[in-house]
Amino acid sequence: MRFSLFGLLFLFSGLVQAAEVLPPARDFVADARVSGNGAAPILVFFTSESCPYCREVENLYLRPMQERGTYRGRLLIRTVDVGGAAPLTDFAGRQTTHGEFARRERVSFTPVIRLYGADGRELVPQLLGYTTPDFYLGYLEQAIEQAIARARPARTAKLVP
Repeated sequence: MRFSLFGLLFLFSGLVQAAEVLPPARDFVADARVSGNGAAPILVFFTSESCPYCREVENLYLRPMQERGTYRGRLLIRTVDVGGAAPLTDFAGRQTTHGEFARRERVSFTPVIRLYGADGRELVPQLLGYTTPDFYLGYLEQAIEQAIARARPARTAKLVP
C-alpha cells in the first residue's frame, strides 16, 4: 500500500511540474528582441512567495492566458520575485537581481502587473493589488490591449494622390 501511494504522489508531482509555469525574468534585453523589437509589450508580474493574492492572479488569469495562447505572438509574460536574488539583466542591459529591479521600479506591494515596451518604459498604468476579483480580468485585458496598441510601431500612412 505504501509503495502505490508513493507512486501515485510521484506521478501527481510530475503532472504538476509539467503544467506550464510563468517564466521568470532573466534578460529584458533579450526579451525585447524576442518581442519583435518592441512590437509586443512585456508583461511583468511582480510577485512574492508569501503573497496569496499573487497565486490567485497567476492561477486564475495569467497562467490560463499563457496556456491557451490568448496573446501568443503579441505579448511576453515574465515574473519578478520582489524579494528574490535571481540574476536579471534589466532593460538597459545592466546586471541586477529580481529584488533590486523591483526596488528600482518602486514595487514593494504585490501583486503588481506592469506592461513595458522594449525600451523599458511603462506603456499603461500598472495594475496594483487584487481588490476587485469580479472585474480583474476586464481590467487586465484592457491594459494588455492598450499596451499592445501603444507598443506597435507607428505605421506610415499612405498618401492619397
